Parts: sequence; C-alpha cells; structure tokens
Amino acid sequence: MRFLSRNLTPWTLLAVMSFSASVFGQVQDVTADKAAMVILAPEGPVFAELRISVDGEAYRLWVTKFLASKTDIDRNGELSLAELELIPARLLQQTKARTAQRCLQQSAGDKNATSVSVDRFTTWLAGELSKSFDVTAAAIQASEAVRLASLIDQDGDGNVSREELADGTFSMRFRDLDDDQTFSASELMPFRDPRNQQAAVTPDVANLPFVQLSDTASIARTADQLANRYGDSQSLPVANLRLPPDMVAAYDLDKDSKLSVEECRALLKAPPFHLTANILLSDRPNRSDLKFEISEHATAFCTATAEPRRKGRVKLIVDEMQIDVRARGGSATTRSFLTSFILQRFSVADGDKNGYVTEDEFSTIQQQLAQNQMTAQYADVDLNGDEMLFRDELKMFIERDAIATQSKIEVTIRQDGKTLFKLLDANVDRRLSQRELLEGFNALLEYDVNGDQRLSESELGTAYALNIGLGQAQSFRVDTMQTMGMEARSMDAILPGLSGLSGPDWFRRMDRNQDRDVSIREFLGPREIFDQLDRDHDGLLSASEAEALDQ
Repeated sequence: MRFLSRNLTPWTLLAVMSFSASVFGQVQDVTADKAAMVILAPEGPVFAELRISVDGEAYRLWVTKFLASKTDIDRNGELSLAELELIPARLLQQTKARTAQRCLQQSAGDKNATSVSVDRFTTWLAGELSKSFDVTAAAIQASEAVRLASLIDQDGDGNVSREELADGTFSMRFRDLDDDQTFSASELMPFRDPRNQQAAVTPDVANLPFVQLSDTASIARTADQLANRYGDSQSLPVANLRLPPDMVAAYDLDKDSKLSVEECRALLKAPPFHLTANILLSDRPNRSDLKFEISEHATAFCTATAEPRRKGRVKLIVDEMQIDVRARGGSATTRSFLTSFILQRFSVADGDKNGYVTEDEFSTIQQQLAQNQMTAQYADVDLNGDEMLFRDELKMFIERDAIATQSKIEVTIRQDGKTLFKLLDANVDRRLSQRELLEGFNALLEYDVNGDQRLSESELGTAYALNIGLGQAQSFRVDTMQTMGMEARSMDAILPGLSGLSGPDWFRRMDRNQDRDVSIREFLGPREIFDQLDRDHDGLLSASEAEALDQ
C-alpha cells in the first residue's frame, strides 16, 4: 500500500486549506473528502475541518462514478481504451498517467490490459484526482470594491490604527494617479476590464481575511501571516490559538507559550480543529444540507445556527464576525441547463438543415463550448468519426465534459457590511481628501468597540457569505448572472465647483482639487504666511483659517 502525492490546484480565498491523502488502489472507508480550513478571525485563527460529500459519497468518488456511467458506452461494466479516450483531457491531466493508455494500464494494474472494470477504474481515478478547490470572491458593485484597509494596513495585522490612517496620504501616494492630493474611488479600486470601466468588479481574495494552504510554500506564507496578524512578526502567542494546552504542547518545543514561525508551520500541516462542517451536497436541487459540530473548547467564541425553514444554510459566528454558509447543490439542473443552452446552437450551426453538422459548420458550436470552459476539436465530438456530428453525439460530449468542471469544489465568498472608504468619505464626493484621512479616526471612534485605537473588520460590522458547491461553468454562476444586471455607476469624484466652496475668493481659487482645504502645494504665497495661517499645524488651510487673513 502506498500513498499518492498530488499537486493541489492553488486557490484564487478566504480560507486555508490542507488536504488529506487517499490510498492508491483501495476504496477509502470514508463517505466524504476532507479539507482543513483556517479562518482568520479577529482574535485568533479558527481551524475547521470540512467534510464534503455528494449524495452520500466522497465527492471525488461520486464524480468518477458519474463519469464512468457516461463513458461505458456499451454498458458492459468494462471500459475499453476507446471508451477511456472519451474522458475529458483536463481530467486526465490531473492524473499521473496523463493519457488514456496509461490510465488503462495503471487502473487495471496490468500493462497488457485491454479493458478495466468500471468499479476498479472509478476507485483508481478518485484517488488520482486532486482535491481541487476554487475559491473566488463574488463580483460586487464597483462602489463597494474599494478595500481601503488593505491599502493602508502597513504592519499587516489586519487592523487599521489611527497612525496608519493619518499616514494614508503617504502610503497610498502611488494611487493618486492624477496627482491632485485626493484619492477617488476609481483610483483605489481593483483592476477592471478597460473595455467596461463601469462593470461590477471581483475583489482580490488576498484582501479577504482568509488565505489558502495548499503546499509547502503556502504553509510558509501563512505562518508568516499569522505571526504578523496575531503576534510580533516572529512568533504567535499560544493564547491566540484558543486550544487546550495538550493540543499545543507538541508544537511549542521551547515551552515559551509562543509558536515560532517554524513551529507554526508544523501546526498548520495538521491543525487541531475548533469546528467540523459536514457539507452534504446533492445532485438534485434543494436537497443539500449543512451540519456543524463545535468543539467544546471553542463554544465560547464559535456558534453555528441553522436557518429555520432554509435547508442547507447555517449562520456561523466567529468572534462576532458573521459568516453565512450555504451548501449549493442541484448540479444535475446545471448540467441540463448547460446542455440545452449549447444544443440551441446546433440548429444555428446546421446551415443546410440536413440534421447534422460538418467540420466546416462546427465553428459556431466550438465557440459556444469554449465560452463554457470546454475545449474541443471536431474529431473530439464526432464520436464515430463519420464526419457527421449529430445532436446525440454533441449531447454525450457535453455531459462528459461538464463533469470535469464539477470535479472540483467551488467556494465563492461575498463580503458585505460597511466599508472604511464610505465611512471616511464624510462629504460623499466619492474621494478621500487629506483632511478626511487625518481626522477620520475621530469619526470612527464609535466603531472601536474595544477601545484599542485600532479598527478591525468585525468592529465595522463586516460579514461574509460562503457558497459551497460543485464547480460551475463561468457563464452559469449565480454571481456572474447577478453581475450582468448590476446598475453601472460612475466612480469619478464629484467636485462642488467654486460656488460650492466656502472661504475667501483667493482661498477658493487656490483650492485646485476642490477638497475644501489648501495644501502647501496649492498655496501660492510664501511658506511663512502659510505657517502663520495654519493655526492647528496640520499642514492644511481650512476656510476658517483663511478668513483670519482678511480680519
């Protein structure tokens, strides 16, 4: 018996995932594939075990059984080389065999094999497939996409201090693209498609309070991040782990009640769990469910409450940070919808209406397949090679290829709640001035619940929604469809004009960026006069300070 090593696909999230190995050539005595998640909660990391199944089977085994049912064309319980060649190439590339011929040899355990039983092949392929989790941030309205905290959090502790906010003008200086000493929403937003600057945007998952753990390199990065976020950049206090002493003792080698970065790396390889989430997906709609188990040592800061009359939805509260978790099933409906959608192009492609599509007519269908993550040449779809592609052949290809997309778990994260940018934008002109950054913390004191002169996302009321299910084609994701209907809004700053400014005439004319203050760069007089007028020595002249010159 030997264990497989597999390269895990890096996530694009809000979680730290490490995956358990499966046994080669042997049915695993489990009904779920497992993963470990680390939630970067306000007071410390929270370790969660995810157990994911589809219709009572480990999700990878379910995927391979479904695939085999669509590949065993003659229904004899055996898969020939010709049938194995029907498996989507992107699934074969996840195996060490990488080709249909080698898949046959390795799954059958015989280099001279001409076929392999369906049961033996599905067990083998389930062990070969990587536990590929795609973690993405859901698209949101552009006005909500500014992640100001991540731009000014200089020490990487996940909080914004008074000093960091006051230094925001300096730390974000390269974001001031028009050099007007203000920061508009359009300057601070993530990259958008230049062809559609008003479109909704997808936040960078790196700005969310979760990080991924998939290999040695990501473990090292995560250990550094935990030390920066909860410790002194060199170590992580054991108290922040909120685990029983006996669970941590094996990692705290020098017994100093701290975990060094190296000790933290060891912990992340197999973290003790604060909670367990059983994600029970169903291929049919409205049948998926969630069941959470909170460890006794975590009940003080973790609660999980199922939503009444809404199966498959749980409200998880971690350190007052709300996380709404939803199990998204109904993959059968998605496959049916996708198949029908692409088959509609068959009639369009069949220009001479003879009931089949030739290679010359295939380009219309090929383009539609590509838009749904399906790469295919005509020969891949024309199963019998007679140069006549019929609807049934296209339908069988779509059903097999769709399962390749569904062979991975997709975690979509949406962030809701108040944003720091909107709270600081006191005059609602869609930009931040130097004064709004300098004096902004005073306006945010009501949110500093613990009075530590630092603001965390939980104190701002930030909440998250996690949607967990089998992978979907991009064009059929719920968040993508919702994005299409989002109203476009201009992100340009709103300037008041001279008539909307107060103060003496000279002051209003010097205020070139119309932020209601005059900086030393805008002031046209000597520095000595500026310093005399700047009574509070904050580096800005207000309208009231300017009026003192005329008195």
